This record gives sequence, structure tokens and C-alpha cells, in this order.
Amino acid sequence: MPRLIGIETEYGILAPEVPDLDPAVLSAAVVDSWDGPATHHELDGSFGPQPDPVPLTDLHTDQNRTHTMRSIDVMSLRKVLTSVSEEPNRVLGNGARFYVDHAHPEYSAPEVTTAVEAVRYDLAGEAIVAGAAARAAEKLGTPVRIHKNNTDSQGSSYGCHENYLLARSVPWQQIVTGVTAFLVSRTVVVGAGRVGIGRYGERPGFQLSQRADFFETPEGIQTTRRRPIVNTRDEPHAPPAQWRRLHVITGDANRSPWSTWLKVGSATLVLEALAAGRLPELRLVDPVDALHTVSHDPSLSALLELEDGRRMTALELQWAYLEAVAPPEPGSDGARVLLAWAEVLDDLAADPGRCADRLDWVAKLQLLESYADRHRLPPDSPRFAQLDLAWAELGPASPFAVLSGAGRFRSVPGLVRDGEDLAAAVARAVEAPPSDTRAWLRGSLVQHDPDAVVAASWDWMVVQNARGRHLRIDLSDPLDPGTDRLDAVLRALAG
Repeated sequence: MPRLIGIETEYGILAPEVPDLDPAVLSAAVVDSWDGPATHHELDGSFGPQPDPVPLTDLHTDQNRTHTMRSIDVMSLRKVLTSVSEEPNRVLGNGARFYVDHAHPEYSAPEVTTAVEAVRYDLAGEAIVAGAAARAAEKLGTPVRIHKNNTDSQGSSYGCHENYLLARSVPWQQIVTGVTAFLVSRTVVVGAGRVGIGRYGERPGFQLSQRADFFETPEGIQTTRRRPIVNTRDEPHAPPAQWRRLHVITGDANRSPWSTWLKVGSATLVLEALAAGRLPELRLVDPVDALHTVSHDPSLSALLELEDGRRMTALELQWAYLEAVAPPEPGSDGARVLLAWAEVLDDLAADPGRCADRLDWVAKLQLLESYADRHRLPPDSPRFAQLDLAWAELGPASPFAVLSGAGRFRSVPGLVRDGEDLAAAVARAVEAPPSDTRAWLRGSLVQHDPDAVVAASWDWMVVQNARGRHLRIDLSDPLDPGTDRLDAVLRALAG
């Protein structure tokens, strides 16, 4: 089974000095502000309607809130906002997509073939969104904060979705049976950690996952309501007779690159075992309840009931999946993932604290416990939620950034080349598309002439040449980088 991986991340966004600014409009301003190689218009070649009026309460007349506007010129802010598209939707020079989705800026990374490349382009997304937010803040004259998390603790959740290419020949029910218990149990490895229990964080406590409390059904097509553990969306963006796309919505948005690497790497290995018919049958009696139970149990000791009468912990389920994986080629990214997966399961069983150098939830929990001891805080102190939010903020002042800068997190094997540092590896992914998927041709065309791209999807593009003629480019083969077609397309554009 060929590997193809993509990560989509919706970011939390806030302009703290302008709390009444509509988040969709603020997100549009951020997407519009990215100044790297990118299409300068909607993917369908036209801007959406301008927001009129701009959804911003005139705080000049609100006596209770005028203090928030002292340093902001409201009329200038309105002028900037009315110059942007309502929902900009852009293709970037690295082959990614940057757009507004459900009032959040979303970065959909280009298609890649290894877990380590998925991490590199995920980090590129952080750099792109943070850079665009900084530029938008400069134009708007007010700070714009970006958070890589999954809930505002006000009842809303936004996603970090994974996409995996699967052969159509694998029966759908076999997929559901094979991955449900894996997605539930992997929370112990890839959870980002969250302060508060319940959708609103209404009960004090700490849980492993930011997303778990928002899932209600084992299977379904929804992504924003009645969220299912296994999403049934059948939208392969590739020849449908040959391929399907498994759209995974249970994952958290991880700050630790190592967690992201293990998240997509272990999933890819499990899906390969699934396609080969190697997975054990592990059917949970109540998958949704099990997902909540695993997330609410930092001790990792909760037993989950299976339909065959067995009771297993999440760690035991993870071991069952790991042992079903065929050994990847020695020295490959998959082989490194398999070794790291086994090591982290051993460490979690012995003492979860050993994994603070790799796993988001463990590092965050240690930080919270240290903070509580130092300040003698009660379990329901609101300062825990503030620290949780600060962890997710993109920027050098977040606790994660401080710990990472101090070398407290392990590096992902193979993420950087010899002689370069992490910043250089990320900059490379910001600027250039992957070389072994169709994202290469997509990104190369945007870099060559972004204004010539008048329409685009994942599996096709339409460009307009100097004479106004439209040329449709087929990108239906996700594993064809199109290197042998670029020159012909550029000649057509010139003529």
C-alpha cells in the first residue's frame, strides 16, 4: 500500500483588544496577510462578497468596553477589514492550502509520503500561520493571537484532521473494525492534554485529550456535530475506483513534533497491517464511552470492555496493534517509528513521567503539577486553564516554546539534514513543496505565476495563459509529482 499522508489544522484565533471582532473576518485578514508565494484570490477565481457591514461592534458607544479600544483606531481597522475577502482560500507555493474554515484559519499541508515529512510540513504550517497573523496584526494595529489547540472551553471544538490514502479494495467494514479501538487507545500516546473535564471544561481536572469529550458516535460523516470516532466521508481526491481517503478527526493538534510524528507514523503502520489482513479483531463494547474513559484517566489503568469479554487497558490495546505491524525496511522512517512506539509504550507503563520529553500531555501535566505546588493552588484554580491556553499559543513566550528552546523535547529522527538546524528545515518546507507527490507540480506552478492560477482543487488546477486561454491540469494521481509535465505547462502559459 503506497503511503500518502496529509494533516489539516484549524487554529484558534483571538484579537484580545477587540473582543467583538468576528473571528471569521479576523481569520480572513490573517489568510489574506500571508505574503509568501500564493494565489492571490479565491480558488474558484473570484472573491466572495465583501463583509458589509464589517461585524465589529462600534466600541465608541459602549461605555463598558471603551478601555479596550484606547490604542486602536476603529475606522482604520474597519478600512483594513473591508479590503479583504470574506473567506479567502489560497494555494501556497509549498503545495499547501490556507483558508478560512468555520471561523478559523486552517492550514492543510501538502500530501507527503512519510511521517517525518508530515511533521516538517506541519511545522511549516505553524510558521506560515504565525507569520500571517503577525503581518495582519501590523496592518490592523492590534495584536492577533494564534493557538494550536482544539477547544475554547466554551463548548466549541475545532479539529486537527489526518488523511491517509487507502486502497478501495479494502472493505469499509474491515476498516471500521480495524481502526476504532486503535483510535481510542492511541490517546495515551498522542493526546495534547487538557485542563477541565466536559465540553465546557465545567469540571476541574486534567485529561489526556483536547478532543475526546466532543465525540458522540462510533461512525458517521459529520465533523462539526455528533462527531464520530470513524468518519465515513468518501472523498478520495484521487481515482475513486482505486482509492479511498480515511479522514481521521479524533486527533489533537500537538505542539510536540515528536507526538505528531508518532501519531501519523503509527497510524500509517496500522493501516498497512490492516490492508495486509494482519490486525487482530478488537471490538470495544462502547467505543465512545471508552474514548472518554481513556482521556479522563492519566493513571492509564482504566480497563476497557471488549465484545469478546476481555478487559484491556489502552496500553495493552496499543501493544496488540504494534505487534501486528510487519517490520518496516531497516533504517526507514517507518522502522524508526516502530522502535519509538515500542519505547514510549514501555516508558508509559513504567512511569508516564519518563515521556515528558516526547508527549504533549505528559509534559503539560508535569508543568501544571509543578506550578500548582509552587503557588499552592486549589484544583479548581482558573490559573490552570490560563496556563493550558498559553501552552498552545504560537510564539516564543509560550511554556512549550520555552521548554523546547531549552532542549527539553527529543528531536524527531531525520527531521533535519546534516548541517542544518530545525529553523532551516522548517523554512525549507515553507518555501518548497514535497518532491514525490502531486503537491510538487501544484506548488511549482504557484511559485512560477500565482496570478495565472484561476481555479484549483487537490486533484486538478486551471491556469490562464497570456492570451486568456484556460488550461486544465490533471493532478488525479497523488503519487505523480509531475516533474515531466512542468516545462510543457509553462510553455502553454507563455503562449
